[in-house]
Amino acid sequence: MLILIAGITGFVGIPCARSAFARGHKVRGLARNIDNLPADVRDRIEGFEMMSDLHDIAAMERATKGVDAIICSFAAAPEMFMESQMLLIRAGERAGVKIFHATSWNYDWTLSPGSHELYDDMRGFAHHVAVSSTIKPIYMFTGAIAEYYFKRSRYDWDPDTKTFNFHGPSTFPTRYTTTEDIGNYVLEAITAPDAANGGFVRVQSFEASPEDIVKAYNAARGGHVTAKLNCLGSVKDAENKMNEGRAKYGKSGWYNYIRYCYQYHIPARSFDYVPVDVVRFPNVKQTSLEEFFHRNPDV
Repeated sequence: MLILIAGITGFVGIPCARSAFARGHKVRGLARNIDNLPADVRDRIEGFEMMSDLHDIAAMERATKGVDAIICSFAAAPEMFMESQMLLIRAGERAGVKIFHATSWNYDWTLSPGSHELYDDMRGFAHHVAVSSTIKPIYMFTGAIAEYYFKRSRYDWDPDTKTFNFHGPSTFPTRYTTTEDIGNYVLEAITAPDAANGGFVRVQSFEASPEDIVKAYNAARGGHVTAKLNCLGSVKDAENKMNEGRAKYGKSGWYNYIRYCYQYHIPARSFDYVPVDVVRFPNVKQTSLEEFFHRNPDV
């Protein structure tokens, strides 16, 4: 297959490309800067189209021409969820593409409408496509993305002090999926015989509580470095902070309080799901929590 990965330079796009190469597929990239690709991906792609901005229809037209499937891994921003992704799926329609994996890797955003600003955008995109498009996208629920929590969010993991921050009980498990596993699950999903039928896929790598994280981290580091826990309050405290932030900043200031949406709603199980599709894709070997720490010594 020739697979277009939109947002290929992102932290989900790159693992998707590597997973595609490992399965013998060709990959074309669409993003704003090819220099952000690691050499092992940049040197193997079939082609690359540069986007001048988030609404570059011409680049999308060139990128979708002749491809068999599209993976959209645009960044987690409202403009890209709704606007860029919608323009991309329209370009895919004009190119005759039938297989489209949407940006969707999170908890089950079809649940609890109105409680999470970004989830509402994902749900809005899915609804609009369902009533207006010939393409039936694949959407994947993965829980939290492990690399985001431990490499990109100091609110969750402080890399200097090796401290995990959380609200609620230290024994409550969160669902996580690593980006490597996401790449493998995505490739399994888009190459399945029924891929053009779209639908929802529910997977995970592992479940882990804050206490599990400290135990696995310390084991992976052999006692040379130790992790710590920092409880920021109860689940109710997280809810109060979320509501205060929403009242103060409004929806357009979502980035000021969105972390509390996760800190409240994950322990409240507002968006929880059962990873029933793990058994559907036995070719994917799930990464364990300790393996994740072993493979990421920079965490």
